[in-house]
Amino acid sequence: MSQLRTPAEVRNFLIGFISLTLLSGLTIGMNKVLGTLLGIHLEVNNLQLAFISSAETLAMAVGTLPAGFILSRGNPKYLYAAVSLTLSAVFCILPWLPGWHWVALLMFLVGLCIALRIVAMSTVFLVRLPEIGQGKAGWYKGTLTLGMQFLGPLTGNYLIAQLGLKAGFLISAAMFALLAVLGWQVLPAVAGNGKRAGNAQSASSLRELVRLPAVRTTYLFEVLASFTASSVGVFSILLAIRVLHWPRQHSVWLMAVQGLSFVAVLLVLGNAVLKSPHRDRYYGAAHLAIMAALLLLGLLPYTVSYLFASVLLGLGLGVNNLVNTDRIARAPVDKAKVSSHLTLFGMAGGAGGALAAGRLADLIGLQHVFLVWLLPWLVAWLAYHLRKTEPVSAPPAPAALANPLAPAQGEATI
Repeated sequence: MSQLRTPAEVRNFLIGFISLTLLSGLTIGMNKVLGTLLGIHLEVNNLQLAFISSAETLAMAVGTLPAGFILSRGNPKYLYAAVSLTLSAVFCILPWLPGWHWVALLMFLVGLCIALRIVAMSTVFLVRLPEIGQGKAGWYKGTLTLGMQFLGPLTGNYLIAQLGLKAGFLISAAMFALLAVLGWQVLPAVAGNGKRAGNAQSASSLRELVRLPAVRTTYLFEVLASFTASSVGVFSILLAIRVLHWPRQHSVWLMAVQGLSFVAVLLVLGNAVLKSPHRDRYYGAAHLAIMAALLLLGLLPYTVSYLFASVLLGLGLGVNNLVNTDRIARAPVDKAKVSSHLTLFGMAGGAGGALAAGRLADLIGLQHVFLVWLLPWLVAWLAYHLRKTEPVSAPPAPAALANPLAPAQGEATI
């Protein structure tokens, strides 16, 4: 891939890429609402709804490594366009399927396609990041999340309310076709090599990585975050409809508020959190905020408390992600390996969280599930925050690079 040389070329690529990312995230977020409401339309139970939702996430986890293998030997422009058109065809079929089993099966296919799209976009972004500037390392994930967790759910909910469920799927199919055209214009024909010359002493194998406190801590809290966010995200619409008795056209707001809070932290508060001498306290407070959100969701079924819980959850997850990413960037590890592990663990945690929440909801009730999720967070908080002795804000030094509390201003895990 030829390098971008002039500021105008860099600016044009960045505008096109961020537009592609935002529209892609919007489509994914809209489809999450469409899938959930399709399941409700088919009168599925909690576990069946969890299967429909987690099928896509599970397929994304399964397809991540094969997608990287395919992309290393293929053309991002062609691959992105091909899978986008495949998704367009799938969404023309979904609302006419007779049962939830078929919906879950096609959602699995959707997840495989999205995995290839995400790997293609993240690879191109990482390769071009030195030209764009490391200060914009969070723009890809932040923009994608803004579309997935805020604009997408609101758009999907509005379209369904105004035009109906089937029309919503057809509009989504048209958006995937549009993404195929836009991706053809924006993405390069060659992915390029995004790997930097690594340190020979950097940890790369899973066994080596988990020996480092920085990696163990990051893996732990990122998996817990994914597990929790998935559970709340899948069932937030049900909570709004069945617990708060909101009309369906308003039910998406719990998901949207959480997503907006998360994106605000990711795009706006990075420097304020990571450069603060109180960063370790913010990290601990973020985990407490997540636990407080779960407590509110489990005990206080009121509109104000649920909206406040959504804000707390988004803020807590955002700060958690910022500090984890910053710390991993400073650790002496193979960044590509850690990034792939976090992607897989996050997706697997998301699928597992949705399935486990669906099963438990049928057994003990949906609200009580969030009280159960408090337990692993409490154990992790006590094990980490009460026994750590060195501050997060300790100055970087070669001997401290493996310290999970050492600061870092580096590349984001995408």
